[in-house]
Amino acid sequence: MSDVRDLFPYESLAFLGKVNASISHELKNIMAIISETAGLLEDLSDMAADGPPVAPDMLANCTRSIVEEIQRGFATIRQMNRLAHSVDTPVATVDLLELIDLVVHLAGYLSRSGKVRVTAVGKASPVVRTSPFLLQAIIYQVLGYTFENFGAGADLTISILPRDDSVWRIVFSGFSAAGFRVFPDAATRRMADAIQVRIDWETTADQLTLDVPQRLAGADGLASGTDVNAVTGSIGDNNRQE
Repeated sequence: MSDVRDLFPYESLAFLGKVNASISHELKNIMAIISETAGLLEDLSDMAADGPPVAPDMLANCTRSIVEEIQRGFATIRQMNRLAHSVDTPVATVDLLELIDLVVHLAGYLSRSGKVRVTAVGKASPVVRTSPFLLQAIIYQVLGYTFENFGAGADLTISILPRDDSVWRIVFSGFSAAGFRVFPDAATRRMADAIQVRIDWETTADQLTLDVPQRLAGADGLASGTDVNAVTGSIGDNNRQE
């Protein structure tokens, strides 16, 4: 397993790189809109100085647009910080709904993102003890492949339900399994094996399922022979500031 552990740092960086690229593109768009709106405000100020007063609603629309984009920027940065903090502790107890909500938001920054609905079946809270970072990376890969194969028209449903007393099942439905030519790839499979997540196609129902153990086996919650600290701890120190 040492060769697998040696590959994880690269795979972790690849996941972070993909997410950060989409986030930086989103922030770039936000800054572009703010810059254009600020330029329009400057033009309106010049017009008002040289001629008749500018209509108040024009100024209000500009300022409203800037405020909305600033709020969108803050929300984007909060999502980025949530992802960054997911490597604070290699193994942690997390709520699957909250974890999936974060990944759905992050995947929403992809250029070809589609619609995703998340539902939980039953009254029990879907809490698991796992590696949040790796589980996020796996779910992100599912969403990325879905959008890549089905484009912005993808309409995906994610359901969380108990498979039994020890496993939560995450069900992805709303697409044809035939659209996935190569999934999971080797990197995703290795990440899944590291945290004992089972990935299965239910071709008759056109569903992809992830079976996530409520608690990882092993003294420190790791698969035999797998060091999650080696998986997540080698990506460098994170900026802890919010």
